[in-house]
Amino acid sequence: MDKNEEISDIICDENDSPLKGIRSGAVLRPEPLFHRRTRLIIDTHYNAEHNLLRNGVEEIEFENLKLISLDKLFDNKNDVFIGFGKPNVYLTIPNENYDQYIKFAAFILWRQLSAIIPTKARVQSGFIIRFRDLSKCQIEKIRQSMIKHSNSRHVSCAYANACVLNSAGFTSGDYELTNHYGARSLFQRIYEYGLEFEGIEIKLDFIRTTKLSLEEHFHEVRKKEFTSLTRTFKKVYNECLSSNDKQRAPLIHVQDIPMNPIIISNENSLTRLQISRPKRIGAIIRKIWGSHTLFKVIPNREKIDINSYLPQTLKPFSIQNPDLFTKIKKYFLFSRPVVTIIRKQMASLWDDHGEFSSQSLASMMSINTKNEPHPYNIIITGHHLIGMHNNPFLNSKLVDWLLSKHVLISGYDDDVRFAGEAWMEHQEQGVIIHINNNSGTYKPNNQQLIKASQFISHAFPGLKVQIHENQQILSKQNSIDKDKNQFFTIKNLFIILLAFIFWLCFIKFGYFN
Repeated sequence: MDKNEEISDIICDENDSPLKGIRSGAVLRPEPLFHRRTRLIIDTHYNAEHNLLRNGVEEIEFENLKLISLDKLFDNKNDVFIGFGKPNVYLTIPNENYDQYIKFAAFILWRQLSAIIPTKARVQSGFIIRFRDLSKCQIEKIRQSMIKHSNSRHVSCAYANACVLNSAGFTSGDYELTNHYGARSLFQRIYEYGLEFEGIEIKLDFIRTTKLSLEEHFHEVRKKEFTSLTRTFKKVYNECLSSNDKQRAPLIHVQDIPMNPIIISNENSLTRLQISRPKRIGAIIRKIWGSHTLFKVIPNREKIDINSYLPQTLKPFSIQNPDLFTKIKKYFLFSRPVVTIIRKQMASLWDDHGEFSSQSLASMMSINTKNEPHPYNIIITGHHLIGMHNNPFLNSKLVDWLLSKHVLISGYDDDVRFAGEAWMEHQEQGVIIHINNNSGTYKPNNQQLIKASQFISHAFPGLKVQIHENQQILSKQNSIDKDKNQFFTIKNLFIILLAFIFWLCFIKFGYFN
């Protein structure tokens, strides 16, 4: 299946497709940037196990830099973009003959004179903002601005490129770009408010060429910015070496790899996608614990009725004679007030990204592998499917356990029909989504698991679903029964202490923010 067909559901005109001009395998997926809005990112980074990204852009490492091939990324030499590496910023345009790319190269802390240099079809990997459909007249204004600001020294490469764009007539939210000196600051401004050229908004594409997510990448960029002085001293020393001792970055050879299909289906069924946006405190916590982003998928209720599959609602913590562990979760750690406070920080707003086909939605999901597991905790209600994907900076099972509880995802919704886990597998003939009924909070039975799989199959035509009955529930219950009357165990004391600290923190900071 052609990659442009994957997003035909959200693009009416093929010439207006975000994937226009992209040569490599690519996937549209929404990504958050801390407390700012979520945007659709064009993910092009190489992933051997993804049916589309197996033809993605590969990174080549050279002297602690990761480079990518522009010939692999684009199928033309006409694009204009600003790149954000770790942490270098560079503005790239076609040369005067439109047969190669040139870039405006600047240096931090006035280290060297800025210059316009050929890219030799390679640039730093990271995130790229492409200015879509600029005219030759607009490109020439950028070129003249690059000439104006070349042979000058600047406090940072981000500020230098901001000056070039500003002089060429670009603004962001009607504000000048020259107020931003750091790479992350400049990117965040454009990400949040977009760009205008002489007062007219231009279309932007945000392209990912790195394995790191948007938040992970700019988390690393900020760390690089804090160590910029030390790195500058090292670079000055290296520049004092003779030219014979300097190595040049290698040319990158391009090879296309055949892509495999995601879903083969002729049914035109569109599903709305919304992504959560946290408050500021929630965003600060994300910088430490990683992105625990909620997504909401809303099927077309005129075409599919959840009551035909899962008519019964489920209640949280409905077990009779609950043990101590369950009581602590129900009345203390995950009580309604605590869940309400956490949800306010995790999902203060929902960004609506429009309607997508089942092919597009399936391609967005991260692949679950043995080395890199990517499970999703999911809830099906009478109105939508809501879930959470964990992407932690710190590999903390405790954090995932705290923030991935089904009752936290549902927000004590009174219309929960199913709860479990899901993960995506890519095979040569398409993708398979696996689901189970592993939820200690809602405890759906195996029959409800079967009905949930049927609902997902009809809501997302062509998507193959494989179910896994939760065989561990009985063994877990037997283990709980053994410790039922042992109140002062180390495990229970730790849980009580953790619950108390967690409850105090969110009462103190949650209600007053």
